[in-house]
Amino acid sequence: MVNLNNEGLIGFQSLLYYILIIEKKYRIDNTAKEMRISTDTLYRYVRGERIIPPDRIIDLINATKEIRFLEFFCEPTGYLPIPAIEAKPSTKSIRLKEIKLSIINGKTIEEIEEALKDGKIDRNEYKKAHQLLTGIRQIAVELDEILKNEVRA
Repeated sequence: MVNLNNEGLIGFQSLLYYILIIEKKYRIDNTAKEMRISTDTLYRYVRGERIIPPDRIIDLINATKEIRFLEFFCEPTGYLPIPAIEAKPSTKSIRLKEIKLSIINGKTIEEIEEALKDGKIDRNEYKKAHQLLTGIRQIAVELDEILKNEVRA
């Protein structure tokens, strides 16, 4: 995902506007209710009339579960946003995560190799590879969490 913060745009407010108004991915009234603020207040944040406070960004992320809001802050710092999970440990769940990790890893390598055939990677090729790599990280974290829960004292 290209970080709007690095594209010379207004920043977080532009991302907020894009996701909530252009994409219409989340209903403003529902999101505001989840954030425990008025619809008008959220619209003011979206339109850039008010700067959204950090505490409200946390509420926004919790209300939408939108990873791009986290990526906006993480990418420039060199960190990756990976959602926490509540995994119930079992041998079956470990095996399934191992298989899923292997499959996505293979697909990622295929996608990267295909993108490199012409000697350059365009935005769409990067986007596909990035999504797959993010999937690898997510599954790896889930597997790690399951294994951590399996540790016996």
